[in-house]
Amino acid sequence: MLKHLVRTLFVLGLVAMALSTTALAAGKGFYPDGQVKWEYLFEDGQIQEAKWYSEEGKLVSREIYSAGQPVKTEGYRADGSVEWQVKQIGDNRQEVTRLDAAGQITARYEMADNQPDGEYSTFDADGKIKQTVTYSKGVLEGPARTFFPSGQVENEFSYVNGQVDGPYRTYSEDGKLLTEYTFKGGQIQ
Repeated sequence: MLKHLVRTLFVLGLVAMALSTTALAAGKGFYPDGQVKWEYLFEDGQIQEAKWYSEEGKLVSREIYSAGQPVKTEGYRADGSVEWQVKQIGDNRQEVTRLDAAGQITARYEMADNQPDGEYSTFDADGKIKQTVTYSKGVLEGPARTFFPSGQVENEFSYVNGQVDGPYRTYSEDGKLLTEYTFKGGQIQ
């Protein structure tokens, strides 16, 4: 047992040394049937790219690195189309883009500490904005709007601590105010 452990540590040491001194290197993990489960590409000892595969051999996700840090991640559908993209934008923040099977954007938002933070926008099949809401640390907080296909505001309201709070206005497609209600803590007043 000890002999096997020493041999394994020696081999791992050689691999680590090879990765740090070789211009290009790669690593792979496998499913029990021998199909590739994941693969990593290293350059000058730093990871450049990582890919994960389904048991059927289809690409599930891919991560691109710069200076050893992830900068972009993509997730794929079974048909190979991109379902989502995550870009690192600094200060532990990411921009998330979700796409339909045709590659059209359906949603775009920012994340901080693994929760929505900032404006969250959804789009229709023509790429026109349908709705915007605002999050603060994963909680709805701030202005929200829905839009007609023309781009004109249909509804506008605000959230406070996850509840509709304040004026709630609805408009006609030509921009005329139709109704106005007042909410407090999610309840109409």
